[in-house]
Amino acid sequence: MADQLEEDGFVKVERFKYKPVANKKKNKKKNTYTFKDSDDWTIDDVTTTLKDRKEALLSSRFYKELTVVFDDHLLSTKPFDIVCYGIGSIQKSKNAQYQFVLALLLRDLLKIPGTMYIFDPVMTDLDKELCQLHNIEIIKENESGKRSVEKDTLFYMPHCGRGLYSNTLSVNWNKDQLARLTIIGNRFDMYVGSQLEKDLVRECPYLIPAVKIADVVSFPKEFDNNQIFNDLSIQTFPKKTLEGLSDTFWESVPKADEEKRDRE
Repeated sequence: MADQLEEDGFVKVERFKYKPVANKKKNKKKNTYTFKDSDDWTIDDVTTTLKDRKEALLSSRFYKELTVVFDDHLLSTKPFDIVCYGIGSIQKSKNAQYQFVLALLLRDLLKIPGTMYIFDPVMTDLDKELCQLHNIEIIKENESGKRSVEKDTLFYMPHCGRGLYSNTLSVNWNKDQLARLTIIGNRFDMYVGSQLEKDLVRECPYLIPAVKIADVVSFPKEFDNNQIFNDLSIQTFPKKTLEGLSDTFWESVPKADEEKRDRE
């Protein structure tokens, strides 16, 4: 049997032009992976990494469950634009890479007819080059989340600071504009009711009334190390709910120092 295996092995060498056994160790050494620090990455490196992240995400049970959530609760919102805040550095962060991949998938899934915008103060030059390759418009200045909308808009804000969510609500705080917002981010009720009232009033006052009127649908709970998409949800503000609110509701937001909130 050993002679037969050896004979078969040589047949394979001849037929498929495999290299001799003696060279296998050399080939293995030649193909050994060498770690490359992200500081030294090129656009090809980050593109290859994102391809791997996308494959891992698409093949996960988490994503299969997430598409059901999207079908039932997101597709009907039909946003014209997407605004991405706080993803971080795609070059430097594994979490940012996965979150960026999901943002691209959302743009395709929702068939966004308008523009995809992005901003994070920690973005590198390579991050910006990558965004340009994907036809994403980089916001030039820090808006502190204060982007007023005239069209239906998806704000993609995974794990942003609570003050940033409050700022986005503040500049759209009326029934017409609020109805145009869809926010993918941390659930507002994570903050309201679980933290000191004085801190909420100072740092994120708009979350206090918003939690009472937001329609919240949570993401599936588990993916990878569960720190990439954990505690995220789709939050919308149904027109029927908004139209039933009194004038005093819109005026009931606790007053706070705007400048302090902007720094959050």
